[in-house]
Amino acid sequence: MSRFSKIVRMRVLAAAAFALTVGFVAAGQSSYSTADYVGTWHWMFQGKAFATMEIEQHGDQLTGSLTGVSLEMDDNGKLTKAVATDGPSSTLHVSLESGVLRVSEKDGNDEIAWTMTLTSTKTGELRFAGGAPANAEAIKLEKLWSEPPVQN
Repeated sequence: MSRFSKIVRMRVLAAAAFALTVGFVAAGQSSYSTADYVGTWHWMFQGKAFATMEIEQHGDQLTGSLTGVSLEMDDNGKLTKAVATDGPSSTLHVSLESGVLRVSEKDGNDEIAWTMTLTSTKTGELRFAGGAPANAEAIKLEKLWSEPPVQN
């Protein structure tokens, strides 16, 4: 094996080890902070946004809101319909526990709960924490991002 081939092979192995390390850290959620969850998130269905969720931090407390939304799923837990509604925004109860954001809203006498995990600093998944089939499909999330204001 030539010296060049050995160097390339070592770089490929180093890159693969780095990718595995990054993958394990992301899967473990340990690399995300509360600040990574804070912001405006679009709920996605079939590649399109259908709802907006705001997560805010006030001191050490998290709060949130969610635009009106209607979801339907089949008996297998697959989302079949996800649309915005004209209803008012809901106030969300939010807490962060062990790298998982717990989100719930009260709808009349019913409480709907989800868990949110990040797949990157700009993407995540929302899963039902009860009341849906155990194999219910996750709702994909995309964080809206904007540049900080220009300083003069």
